Amino acid sequence: MENNEILNIKDNIIHFWLDHLEIFWTFNHEKELFEKLDFDNSNYWELEDYSFTKNEVPKYKYKIIFTKDNYSLFAYYKWDIDSNSIIKSKDKIVIYSTAFKVLNYEKIEYFLNWYFSLQKCFRFDICIDINIDINIILNEFTILKTWKEYKKSWEIETRYIWDSNKYRNKRQVIRVYNKILDIVEKHKHKLYKKYLVEDFVTRVELEIRSELAKNLPIQDIFDNEKLTCIFRNYLKKHTKIFDNENAKNISLYQKPLKKITAEQYQSTYYRNQRRKIFVWHAKSVYEMWYCPVRVLLWEWLIKDDTKKFLDVDIVDRIAEIETILKREEFYKRQKIQERRFSNYKKND
Repeated sequence: MENNEILNIKDNIIHFWLDHLEIFWTFNHEKELFEKLDFDNSNYWELEDYSFTKNEVPKYKYKIIFTKDNYSLFAYYKWDIDSNSIIKSKDKIVIYSTAFKVLNYEKIEYFLNWYFSLQKCFRFDICIDINIDINIILNEFTILKTWKEYKKSWEIETRYIWDSNKYRNKRQVIRVYNKILDIVEKHKHKLYKKYLVEDFVTRVELEIRSELAKNLPIQDIFDNEKLTCIFRNYLKKHTKIFDNENAKNISLYQKPLKKITAEQYQSTYYRNQRRKIFVWHAKSVYEMWYCPVRVLLWEWLIKDDTKKFLDVDIVDRIAEIETILKREEFYKRQKIQERRFSNYKKND
């Protein structure tokens, strides 16, 4: 629905932050650390401020969950290279949304950099919490055909923009949902005490998936300024409430580089060189007041697809004219030859 006046949410923003993060990383001290542990007879260990447990998980050798104060904060997935899974993966570390509530960016970054060797980002979620009714926020979004609505109760809980299926859509998805209902359903009352005193809390969440997430430099993951620019870029097509004329938008899309073999490169090079020679000859013909297109049509060097592009009627008419001109040229040459022949006989 279109409104003439854009909703001002500036004074209603409770928080803006990362809410979930997945990165392909490798455990720096995995071998040294686990050699000292008795995986067969124990399932619980401690590491600095964290306790961790080893868990079984499909397609992976194991998953190690790091907890603090009874909250699960991180999970390290060890990929099984011998797995028969069609979809291949790597070792990865997952930072749960709870980690961003219990810890600050500095502590999370310290944990990751100390224990893991970074590679590339696989997924990250950016969210903004607003103490305005979800229906008012939704009213500021344009209605799209790809918009999906899910209900678990009588109230709207979550709305999606773009396909939420991660196998069909590997770029991004937007979620808008009632955060208070989410807190109650997931029993996160202790983490969000301040939220529960609000009448409304609406979360707008941007999930950046593998195809785009890999293009974010690792050093920018915890840069809120750049995250804001990314968030604004992917929301601007659907709502104007996050617009800021003085700030730039950042897109994570990168045009894929086409890889070609040496043979293909050489073939492409020769084709490009021939094209340049062809264009050079065409320019020479044009400078002599001839039309290179007419010359090609005269010789009937034209494909059917090109005919369709130019218009068949025009091409056929040009062909008729060229045929007439050819005949006239033929008759002129024939007459010249006849005159020369007759003059030759007279001289004899």
